[in-house]
Amino acid sequence: MPDRELIDGLIATYRELNMRVRQLPEERMQQRAGDSGSIRDIVRRLRDDELRFSQALKERITGVPMPDIFGDDSPVLGTENPNDTTANLIAQFGTARESTLSLLQSLSEDDWTSASEGAKSIQQRIQELVANDRQQLQRINGLITAA
Repeated sequence: MPDRELIDGLIATYRELNMRVRQLPEERMQQRAGDSGSIRDIVRRLRDDELRFSQALKERITGVPMPDIFGDDSPVLGTENPNDTTANLIAQFGTARESTLSLLQSLSEDDWTSASEGAKSIQQRIQELVANDRQQLQRINGLITAA
């Protein structure tokens, strides 16, 4: 069974996006703040990271090594639409996160903690994902409070 604290961390990200970000006016979410970009930019990045992670997890479970997805700026095919609102990006993030959580619930303890040929375990990858979520939420919170 996967680590409950990590699962709760994954759920908390989506919850915070819904409770704290979704309610903001779209114009506010698109305001740029220097090098930090906008709230919408950060949400888009969270969505893209989650889509890549979920796909990589599916591949890992089926025997394909999980690539490192953070820092990858390549497009996530089928998801790019410049007209999507931030609320739509949050919903897309939620769908991908739900897929990730569903995949994790099906893992045995051995699947959760084992690493093959120097690769990181799924547990280590989830720890990285939770840390990335927290970092991005801190950026969002900084932009919200700066206004």
